[in-house]
Amino acid sequence: MITIIIGAPLVGKTTLIKKLQEKNVRVFHADSFITKIYEKDGLGYKTIKEELGNDFVNNKAVDKKKLSAWILQDADNLKRLNELIHPLIKNHLEGKDNFIAELPIITTSPIKFKYDKIILVTTNPEVIVERFKKRNINPEFLQAIIDGWTNDFKFDFKVDTTNGISDDVIDSIIDKFIK
Repeated sequence: MITIIIGAPLVGKTTLIKKLQEKNVRVFHADSFITKIYEKDGLGYKTIKEELGNDFVNNKAVDKKKLSAWILQDADNLKRLNELIHPLIKNHLEGKDNFIAELPIITTSPIKFKYDKIILVTTNPEVIVERFKKRNINPEFLQAIIDGWTNDFKFDFKVDTTNGISDDVIDSIIDKFIK
């Protein structure tokens, strides 16, 4: 079974993934995967360089600041980037089973990912604002991502991270989606 975790930016998806990983649950974290393939000579690096040009890469990795600025110029740019990178994620996951994947991208992806169950992660809007203040995130970029996020997915389990994530919630997820 493949279970995906979705939710708006800064709701606690990564924290949930880390807590599951601590319990030896097989997980896939999209952001970590992207960071890896964006390294020089990685598949994402090569794809960005070939399709978008040298302006978006440097001698170490994809230049995420330039890529973010480009995305903000036009909503179609995010769609274009998704069309380039999401197939790489899907190909990486093909044939794998029995894991939980943090994949909020399914809400905006032109690619259809295979999954069996959805866990929706939410939190109080004030918590998102506090988390945003602690990070060095371009406010326009964050807002563009939030605006593009939709929560009209049917989900199988909901985790509210407003007051943290208890061990009971983690155990419930493991019981329902892993065992």
